[in-house]
Amino acid sequence: MSKLKLICAATTIVMALTCFSTTIRAQNQPKETDAGRISETVRTASYPEAIYPHGVMPDWDRGYVMHYEIEVNYSPETPMVVMYDNSGKRIREGRIWPQGASSVRIRRTAATPDGAILAAGWAVMQDGSTQGYIAKTDLGGTTVQTVVTGTFKPEQICEAPDGTIWSLGQSASPSDGEEPNTDVLRHFSFEKGLQHSFLPRETVKAVSRSDSPWFSPFGSYVRCGKDKVSVYLKFTDEYVEVDTSSFELKRWMLDESAVQHEKAGGLAIKEDGKVYGYFSAHATARAEGLNGLYQIKAKSGSSIAELIPVAGSTSFQDGKKPPPSGTVIGLWGADGNQLVVWRVDERDISWVDVIGGEAKD
Repeated sequence: MSKLKLICAATTIVMALTCFSTTIRAQNQPKETDAGRISETVRTASYPEAIYPHGVMPDWDRGYVMHYEIEVNYSPETPMVVMYDNSGKRIREGRIWPQGASSVRIRRTAATPDGAILAAGWAVMQDGSTQGYIAKTDLGGTTVQTVVTGTFKPEQICEAPDGTIWSLGQSASPSDGEEPNTDVLRHFSFEKGLQHSFLPRETVKAVSRSDSPWFSPFGSYVRCGKDKVSVYLKFTDEYVEVDTSSFELKRWMLDESAVQHEKAGGLAIKEDGKVYGYFSAHATARAEGLNGLYQIKAKSGSSIAELIPVAGSTSFQDGKKPPPSGTVIGLWGADGNQLVVWRVDERDISWVDVIGGEAKD
């Protein structure tokens, strides 16, 4: 064989091997979907004081982690909340004490954009009544604003850009026998009290491990975006949005066929308005099923919202062996346009991007 022929043959082999290697690499990459694909971890932060020593998982909001005491507190000087920044540094303690309280219990915490602490729960007042409350601290950790919510017990809270608070919860029956407002989604101002309320309890009840319909806000989520509030309703498998300019409410049934009818274990709104949920067999207390991130695509004029998988974030868990490395096993929330997640083989909290994707809300 001539030297020229040998060179041509060698070149052909190299090109074939290169093409084969490129094809294999492409096959090993997550296939991008309309919701895009998850990136490699951009950065991580560790919160060993807040997450691992306690039986109650902390709250996460706007890049802050809040660990709170679940026991009843009887002193306004006792710190009930510890806040950590997005590097894992402990930055402040919160002394949660609504005006006129004699004892206080916290059910949920959140953060303001500048890092003040929000807390919600119920308190026994000095007159002996039990009242729901939402409280806000200054950057020194002292409670400076409180709105008393009466028989409404807030369970989930978030702060809108205008400083008002949205809460998902439910009312207890009042002692005076009057018919209470049963709306489970409410909008409060620290200065003016209740502003709006939505979703009567009768419309969100369902049969869930019970003989008759009922509702609990536990396992549902409310998140505040720039121009909307997003709600996931676990009992009825629905997604809800409220426009914060017009206060128009829209409601969609979730098409959960893509997640084999699993429940959500987290909800996040990115700065660009895209909404994501984490769906998992763990949310239905099953050892076997799907895990992963899904973009919630809800269109006006449709009664059904789609769940579109984020490529590279999903896996099937068989209960016998761990999911592939990098699989998302929890969603904390959004930090700007990044999602903050838990991943297999990563002990710390991870920040990730969602790359590409055409799905718009």
